Amino acid sequence: MNICFGESVRRLRREKGLTQEQLAARLNVSFQTISKWERDESYPDITMLPVLAGFFGVRTDDLLGIDKAENEKHIQELLDYFHTNACLRIGQWEEHMDALKQALKDNPNDYRLWAEHFSHMTSLGKEDTAERCRARLPEVMPVYESILDNCTNDAIRIGVKAGMLHFYHRIIWKDPEGSAAERALFDRIMGELPDLRDSRQFMSTFVSPKPEEGHREDCQNAILDTLNMLRGMITHLGNTFSQERDGADWTRVNLPLWQAELDIYGTMFPDGDYGRAYSWVMVAWQYIAHGHAWAGEYDEAFVALEKVFETARGYDALPRASAHTSPMFRGHVFDKEAERLDYDLPFMDYVRKFLLEEKYSYTAIYPWPEEFKADPRFGEMLSRVS
Repeated sequence: MNICFGESVRRLRREKGLTQEQLAARLNVSFQTISKWERDESYPDITMLPVLAGFFGVRTDDLLGIDKAENEKHIQELLDYFHTNACLRIGQWEEHMDALKQALKDNPNDYRLWAEHFSHMTSLGKEDTAERCRARLPEVMPVYESILDNCTNDAIRIGVKAGMLHFYHRIIWKDPEGSAAERALFDRIMGELPDLRDSRQFMSTFVSPKPEEGHREDCQNAILDTLNMLRGMITHLGNTFSQERDGADWTRVNLPLWQAELDIYGTMFPDGDYGRAYSWVMVAWQYIAHGHAWAGEYDEAFVALEKVFETARGYDALPRASAHTSPMFRGHVFDKEAERLDYDLPFMDYVRKFLLEEKYSYTAIYPWPEEFKADPRFGEMLSRVS
């Protein structure tokens, strides 16, 4: 935030046709004080700001020379930067935090910035044990409570509560015998969240003052958001079926779920114009390929891998913007740059990481069976992405 107090005082004084001495006399200060103000060598006591603003007939922001539009642009650019760089949320953000900390100093009442700060404070990495999370609570809780006590934006408040649930879930998950107080707090926060039918996505489909075209787009976006949420639910449903299983059983027991997920996408996008759902389709196929590989069903695994390739190529071949033709989403425009999806582009780079078992890939957790990797077809696929 740029503060141009001295320049503002000089301009406002001249607009009133006053000399430094005359203004000093009116404010009962020395003309040297006025001179220092105008040269930005010193500033008045904070209690003097309303007096000065009243004298000149301006707002304190105008007196300080704050450009609200420029400041809002800076804040939005900063938020966009963090939102489009998801890797910063998993422990790689320390060197990027100076700008956010400075923005908080300049805008201490902007709860969008505080919510972003909170999301980084509660970001979780593989190394975060229950003890490490508990050690961060004295820093996390004051920010959490301040946002809930002072922020009037329900979306921000709900988002912060969701972040706290993820944080406490890690503690409880890593320490199942953890304190009753932590579980009670988790249950209380969960109980405070609104019902799904009260969400923005649902309400925008049910009541809308927009023209027909705008309402239709809201409905289509809400359906896409619901599909995205559904895929997360299916994944977690699979986890409940296979908590005690090893890698092979974990993947195989979920094969029917992933196939059912693909069936849903096939019904919703019969024209194969998946748009935002391209990454969901690709991931479902890669899970199926992995499940078959662990089950020793290599032919089925390679068929599924071909679908992974096909989906990635289909996405990469799309122009930046394309309109859906499938009935549910007819006319809805998918913009690759605006969506950013879940992965860096192009998708074939992600396929390479998936096959080569690089960091953050699903196969880094459950590697391909060695016998499967020895199959000549696997080597041929590797050659296509090397």
